[in-house]
Amino acid sequence: MTMRSIGIPHGEKFLTGVVHEPSVSNGKVLVMCHGFRGSKEGGGRAVYLAEQAAAKNFIVVRFDFTPTECLTKQIQEIRSVVAYCRSKLSEQIILLGRSMGGSASLAFAADDENLIGLCLWSTPSDLQETFRLALGDSYQRLLGGEEILIEDEYGTLELAPYFVDDFNNYNLLTCIQRLSGLPLLVLHGSLDAIVPLDQAKKLFQQADKPKLMRVIEGADHQFSQHAMEATGIVIAWLETIK
Repeated sequence: MTMRSIGIPHGEKFLTGVVHEPSVSNGKVLVMCHGFRGSKEGGGRAVYLAEQAAAKNFIVVRFDFTPTECLTKQIQEIRSVVAYCRSKLSEQIILLGRSMGGSASLAFAADDENLIGLCLWSTPSDLQETFRLALGDSYQRLLGGEEILIEDEYGTLELAPYFVDDFNNYNLLTCIQRLSGLPLLVLHGSLDAIVPLDQAKKLFQQADKPKLMRVIEGADHQFSQHAMEATGIVIAWLETIK
């Protein structure tokens, strides 16, 4: 397996990415989309998953979203990444989205008929509820038209009201109803305090077959203590995709 850095064209700029290429490829590309305030490394968990998938002959692409962009902008960036993969690597694309990256992946998939699989990892069906839980009082300030500045363990966060206003452009339950026959994995932790498990269940209920839902007991939003178990579930599912 080899790993190389790439620049993915997106308008007048480039998105930073990494490709894991197995020595023998099965012709399928797994594109990994990180969550809000996350990164393509995912605290090492995304790298581990990419390495395990590449060991099973999948090409894997990890990339960084432009930080703190709204859902519409993330969908546009996924479009650029998928176009790059189809041009340079393979037309057989599987999307894996974590948290808000899962919401963006879902909204993208609703308008793309050529994906061969979609994995929603700790993914919201209700972004308003999710960010209300994540931001607390700051969310209400955004709704009131204020810009916010937050200092926490992740660093400094600046958000403008358009970030949450943009959520109104998407009904994720409607999006998932449009995935006719697309293989789907919904993966969630039972103790997710940011995206309540009920949101994942609603997505799964609205989805067409073939679909699989796996709940990891005791896991939090990041699967911080359950990364190996989550990876094993994803790899087993990937190997069922034809």
